[in-house]
Amino acid sequence: MVITESIQKAIQSAIAKCGSLLSFSRSVGVSHTTVAFWLSGRTRKINSTVWDNLYPLIQEYLESESVYPSEPKAAGSSAYVLHEKHAGRYGMLQNTSAPLLRLDDLKDYDPQIDSIEEIIRKKSKRVVSFTSPVQAGCFAVEIDKKRSGFFPEGTRLMLRGLDAPGDGDTVLVKLRNKKEYLFAVYTRRNDEVVLKPLQNAAGERRIPRAEFHTVCCWIVPIREAVQVF
Repeated sequence: MVITESIQKAIQSAIAKCGSLLSFSRSVGVSHTTVAFWLSGRTRKINSTVWDNLYPLIQEYLESESVYPSEPKAAGSSAYVLHEKHAGRYGMLQNTSAPLLRLDDLKDYDPQIDSIEEIIRKKSKRVVSFTSPVQAGCFAVEIDKKRSGFFPEGTRLMLRGLDAPGDGDTVLVKLRNKKEYLFAVYTRRNDEVVLKPLQNAAGERRIPRAEFHTVCCWIVPIREAVQVF
């Protein structure tokens, strides 16, 4: 879980309710120094085990969209913007643009052979706007009708290039030797990669680290998802 400003504010509110930083840190099961690092920004991520302890203590103070993908809104609901944990609220940040690709542009992409920058240069025909800053290496894909399993058709995803995913990140995975893409929440457990699909009907996938690249061609973290109407 990436620590957002909203999470920092929620932690501060929970500390005030608890009475002291020390008492709060004991409730979470971490040192008071760790909590201080969260608040100062010196620590940018909270691992999934600690988040499970922290979330119940700060839940009432969190903004409704700040904890996606832990509690995503239903795909069939009215107009909405889905944000990754560290993305800003819609309308609070100036729109920025990212080059747009189709998922089919990435079907044969292999990061061990190809350059994503070259694919973007050759395949991207236009740019699309997001609510969060677009960093170097980020690009966008738009969900088409045949792949609208979790995200509705027309949803635009901002992908974080070749960044390695962290625990709790929402990811897009291309399964090797198949035309299948997987939207999932990523977790590392010892020598396993665990992919929990966002599609409720799909089962959790546990992949030994040594076998990951025989199962998955590539994996990219999703920074922001915006549904377009």
